[in-house]
Amino acid sequence: MAEFQNFMESIESKSDATKKQYRIQYNKLLKLTEKPIAETSEKKIIELLDTIENKNNSQALLNIALLVRKLNKLSVKQLEDKREKDKKKIFTAIKEKNVDLKDNLPDYKEIVEYTDYLFEKGEYTDYIINWLLINIQVRNQDLDFTIVTRKKDANDTNKNYMWVQPNKLTYIRNVYKTAKINTPDGETGYGKKTNVITNPKMILAMKRVMGCQKSGLDCGTFIPNKSAIAYHIAHATYKQLGETKYFKIVVNHFRNNLDKIKEISNNRGTSIPIILHSYDIEQ
Repeated sequence: MAEFQNFMESIESKSDATKKQYRIQYNKLLKLTEKPIAETSEKKIIELLDTIENKNNSQALLNIALLVRKLNKLSVKQLEDKREKDKKKIFTAIKEKNVDLKDNLPDYKEIVEYTDYLFEKGEYTDYIINWLLINIQVRNQDLDFTIVTRKKDANDTNKNYMWVQPNKLTYIRNVYKTAKINTPDGETGYGKKTNVITNPKMILAMKRVMGCQKSGLDCGTFIPNKSAIAYHIAHATYKQLGETKYFKIVVNHFRNNLDKIKEISNNRGTSIPIILHSYDIEQ
């Protein structure tokens, strides 16, 4: 189909992973429209998207519609208005869910104490996972990193690294959710992120894990199965809460500390408004 070919050519400069996702979403939308997307009116596209209960899924398809119509120099005003309205609905749903979580989540002190307990037990991989979730506010994907002892070995922009030095760690993230953000208006993102870690326990724990890796021992494995990364990360956390709930706990603890919220925003690669709208359980 000419439309599909033109669409794929328009995103040729994007990463293979991005192109794959766009191709999948394009085909999903095409299945709904049953004819070329550019030949489907904005009103009809909106009607079709309203049949999708999950607003995050419908937003992904809406973005494809926007891209295709812009590529064909067609009007997009109705679709842009729809996108903004649905964003508000998504935020409202998140707030309601956060209210339900408020009385069920442990407080910040509990997860910090659990992390210290893991260090004392010598559970170094789990300790490192928990420490990074709490202090760098990472996502699951960020915890897929390679340990190196030389800076020159951290040279693949498609990987994350933990560079171990005598008295510090340099945590380099090239691959995380918002490193690149694809929108109908183009590609943006937060780019490469680097955090210097001087916490003595973290440095010692990382050296212990590195020793396990050199010896080929299980204690050097963070994620046994990368296709199930969320499961393995959750299993390492307190009461198997997982990354998202940990982040909500951290945000709630520092919600009145603007400097800390700014730091969290930078670490996470998420804007302050989104953090406060989506993760503050006290709202």
